[in-house]
Formats: sequence, C-alpha cells, structure tokens
Amino acid sequence: MRKCEMCGKEGSRMEANHKELGRIMVCQDCWSNLYDKNSMTCSVGSSGGSCSCCR
Repeated sequence: MRKCEMCGKEGSRMEANHKELGRIMVCQDCWSNLYDKNSMTCSVGSSGGSCSCCR
C-alpha cells in the first residue's frame, strides 16, 4: 500500500483528477473532501458520458 498524496495516510487509494495538481492518488477521506470542495475535473473525455465529479 502507498501513501495518500494529500495527507500521507497509508492504505488503499483512489485516483483523483485534481484541478491544480493533475492526477493524484488519495485516500477515500481526501477524495471525499476534494469532491465536496469541487476540486476535481472530469476525467470523461469526449465519450459523452458523465462521472461522479461532474456537477
């Protein structure tokens, strides 16, 4: 397991496409915080779909 790139906590991580930092691997808590603050960009290209970070 690796560390969260936001808080340094070890454990499972999720990919987040941060508006300023680009793609980073973060823990679930940091992912939720980024989502709540609308700090992620959509990772769905021109496929016409949607993702959980689209609002």
